[in-house]
Amino acid sequence: MRALASAWIVASMGLALSAMASPLSVDADTCDASDKHGRPCEHPPAAQSLVKGPSLVQRRVDVHQGRLDLEISSRLRVLCWNVLYTNFGGGKTWQRNQIADIMTNDMKADVAGLQECMNENELQDALGARMLKAPGTDNFNCIFYKPGVVTFHGESGRRYLGDYGRDSYSRRYVSYAKLEWEGKVFWLFSTHWCLDNACAGSNGGLRHKHSAEVILALRQELGAEGFPAIITADANSHMDGHDNDDGVRHLLANGFKIAGKGPMAGGIDYIFVTKNDWAVKAHHVGPTVPSDHPSFYVELSWTNAADGSAPTPAPSTASSDDTDEEEEEEEEEEE
Repeated sequence: MRALASAWIVASMGLALSAMASPLSVDADTCDASDKHGRPCEHPPAAQSLVKGPSLVQRRVDVHQGRLDLEISSRLRVLCWNVLYTNFGGGKTWQRNQIADIMTNDMKADVAGLQECMNENELQDALGARMLKAPGTDNFNCIFYKPGVVTFHGESGRRYLGDYGRDSYSRRYVSYAKLEWEGKVFWLFSTHWCLDNACAGSNGGLRHKHSAEVILALRQELGAEGFPAIITADANSHMDGHDNDDGVRHLLANGFKIAGKGPMAGGIDYIFVTKNDWAVKAHHVGPTVPSDHPSFYVELSWTNAADGSAPTPAPSTASSDDTDEEEEEEEEEEE
């Protein structure tokens, strides 16, 4: 009997050591309101290595008195990426296939909030069944999720940020989707804020604050205010001091924290999360090409305070586009 138990311990340790030989990830510090210089999140070397999977991470192996204890932690991998408007339309299939492969093979995203995604169906064709669209979130801020990991709850769409939130390049929007992960409902918002000309300097900050106010009002209107939330954003915050931008500061003053940033233009791409619901476990910057912005993700886990109890009805495929704007402008700037 003792020999059999010893064999089990040796076999279990072998599996653990084999897993530890796979690519490693490190825990990430959370950026919060004190990060005022527009720097991307900086992460000191981890005290211990983590073995990383798409959403399940084996964090610790303890062998004590012939017993193997595994501490298992689930993680939601959230991708933010401005995928560049010129990668859409005829003759750009190869570029969209590359974007789809990066989203699923390189970044292994569970959910994705994109910017400058001009056609959700074109990107869906490239993704196949690997990720599914939250319908009605294009253009410009498509939302996708990984089936089997994340569940769509039948509510998605977008909202025009208003004439004060637009710029000379394009109208500006926020997209949204109601999703579920590990039995808890959360809402994902994806947005892209104005830049240059009337959006430069302190005027830009005021317009960004207006955009943040529209997003928070939409969250309340959707009945999402009591649920955990994530906002992926190309905030163009370099118009008004990066993390000192009025729009960024408004989100930080209203229940959100910065979970991670991309390095574009000193750090203008953000993932915000409701600060009492999510623990930030990892941050990673990925490929750029065929876009002009680097992709990046954060890995999140629930905090004990998170409350997103999911209702039981099966999700539908309904979506909404709650804008009554004139015909879309086809192009968007490169930041």
